[in-house]
Amino acid sequence: MDALLIMLRNVILFVALALPGFLLVKSGHLKQEQSGALSKLLMYVGMPFLILASAVNNLSFTRELLITVIVVALAGVAYTLVMFFVSLPLTGAEKEAKTRGMLRFCAVFSNNGFLGIPLAVAVFGAASRVLTVLIILNIITNVLMYTLGIYLVSGDKSRISLKKAFLNPVLIAFLIGMVLNLLNVKAYVPEISTYATHFSNLVTPISMTILGMKLGAVKITALFASWKTYYVAALKLIVFPLLIVAVLLAARAIFPHGVVNADMILGFFIAFAMPTAGLASTFADGFGGDTKSAVAFTLGTTLLSIITLPVLYWLLCLCLN
Repeated sequence: MDALLIMLRNVILFVALALPGFLLVKSGHLKQEQSGALSKLLMYVGMPFLILASAVNNLSFTRELLITVIVVALAGVAYTLVMFFVSLPLTGAEKEAKTRGMLRFCAVFSNNGFLGIPLAVAVFGAASRVLTVLIILNIITNVLMYTLGIYLVSGDKSRISLKKAFLNPVLIAFLIGMVLNLLNVKAYVPEISTYATHFSNLVTPISMTILGMKLGAVKITALFASWKTYYVAALKLIVFPLLIVAVLLAARAIFPHGVVNADMILGFFIAFAMPTAGLASTFADGFGGDTKSAVAFTLGTTLLSIITLPVLYWLLCLCLN
C-alpha cells in the first residue's frame, strides 16, 4: 500500500503543477498556442540538460552499466517494433487511414521524456538505476519516433527523418554527458554540473504547465466522447506495458542472477506505462496527420494515467517483493 500512496501522491503533485497553465488559458491571460515556445525551451534546453546532469553526476562507467545499456537498448527496440506490428491488427476496425495511423502512434509511443523521467526522479531519486534505464529508453524512443512514428502519422515513408532521429537533443546531451563523465570534468569544474542542474530543474514545472495550457483550451468532457480514446488508453496504459513487464518478470524468474533486476523492470514500466507522447499533435500538424485525434488521445491518456499509474505501480511492487 505504501507504493500505491507514494506514486499517487507524486502523480497528484504533477497534476497540481498543471493548474497554473490551465487557469491562465481558461482566464484568457495566455493562449494555448503560446505553449509552443515553452515546448521548444523544454525540448532544446530542459531535457538535454536533465540528461547531461544525470550522466555527469550519477553514472559510473562499469562493466555492469555497459551490459545494462546494451540489454535495455535491445529490449527497448524489440518492444517498440513488436508493438508497432501488433498495433496494426488491433486498429484494423478503423477505416480512415490517418486516424488508424494516429491510433497506432498513440498506443505505441510514450511521454517517457517530459513526464516519465521527472516522475522517476521524484519517486526514485536522481541517482537511481531506474533513471538510467529511462534515459536509455528515452533515446531509443526518440530515434524510433522520428522514423516509425513519422511513418505512422503521415503514411509516407519519404517523410522519415534519419537526421532528426540521430541528431536529436537528448542523444547529443547523453553523449556529451558521457564524455564529461569519463574525463571527470566535474572534479575540476564543478560549476558545469551546477549549471546543468539549474536548467534540468525546468523540466517538471514547464512540462506540466504545457499540459495545463493544452487542457485549458479544450472541453475535457469532449476528450472522452469517443470510444477510441478509451481503446487507445487501454492499449497504451495497460495492455502494452503489462506485456513487457510480464516478459521481464519471466526473464528474472528464469535467470534469477541475470541482468534483469527490479530497477530495470521498474524503468521499463515507468517508460511504457506513461501516456501518449506529446509529439503526437506536433507530428500531426507537421506531417498532415489526424490532429484532432492526436490531441484527444494525448490528453485523454494523460488524464486516465492518473488512475492507471498508481494502481499498476502498486501491483508491480507486490510482484517484485
